[in-house]
Amino acid sequence: MGSLYGFEVKAGLPLRRLNAAAGTRGELTIEVAGEPLPAPRGKPVSTLVGDDGHRFYASHELNGRCLLELPPSGEFLLDPDAVRVTARVGDDDEALREHRIVSSAVGTLLSMRGDLVLHASAVAVDGRAVLFCGPTGRGKSTLALALGEAGYGVLGEDGVAIDLEGERPLAFPGARGIRVRSLGAGGSRRTDLVADPAPGEPPPSPVAAVVLLGERGEALTVERFDAARALALLTPNLTHSGGREAIAAAFGRLARLLGTVPAFRASLPEDLDALPRASGELLDGVASHG
Repeated sequence: MGSLYGFEVKAGLPLRRLNAAAGTRGELTIEVAGEPLPAPRGKPVSTLVGDDGHRFYASHELNGRCLLELPPSGEFLLDPDAVRVTARVGDDDEALREHRIVSSAVGTLLSMRGDLVLHASAVAVDGRAVLFCGPTGRGKSTLALALGEAGYGVLGEDGVAIDLEGERPLAFPGARGIRVRSLGAGGSRRTDLVADPAPGEPPPSPVAAVVLLGERGEALTVERFDAARALALLTPNLTHSGGREAIAAAFGRLARLLGTVPAFRASLPEDLDALPRASGELLDGVASHG
């Protein structure tokens, strides 16, 4: 069917964003639940609540497994030993559901298995991966789109899985396509999935650098900062199941990565017309500082 983060995917529901390349890390099963998922006991170990008080994420650790509640998309039981995601699907928004499966559910599963998983976009530059982290709205997807249009292979736009066990940290391609947000009629926000603009899928790529995107400004700025500072500022971009042990393990993996690759902080220009040029200058700045 296709692959995701280096795993061959066996899916019981339609998935449009898989890589065409064969998986080399084993098989990942994504199935629809045939019976009710285990009911969590007690409070979740991690939650995210919107400004309106609506909870849109909750994580429950269940004796080596994890149950994610991602309304309205559904609930997802993660079994890292079996490399399996079992879904009890919710509403009919298939695009949002797939995004949450390939990003939140599978990303958390791989973190439980030992990968370093970052909420990040990434592009391949001369065979190496440059990662872009930052809160929603800082330009991760927009930057991936601009760099893809410039000919760089897009490894992922909202999630990157990194294997730290080899000689060099290796970033595996995530879901294909880039989700672009815009304002619709009446000021409503909409999200569209556009095809990868680059000419082809990049292969797994050694990590060259990590870039933290700050608030946008009048012009592009790029600065390198030390690993200890980078570790503190990049920690909120970690994907994990939410408990103390999971957080500690993910934090340790991030520290290992930052011990081997440089970290930068960058501010993109507010003027979107300046972004194509600024994106190239950003890569040049990372290369010159590195």
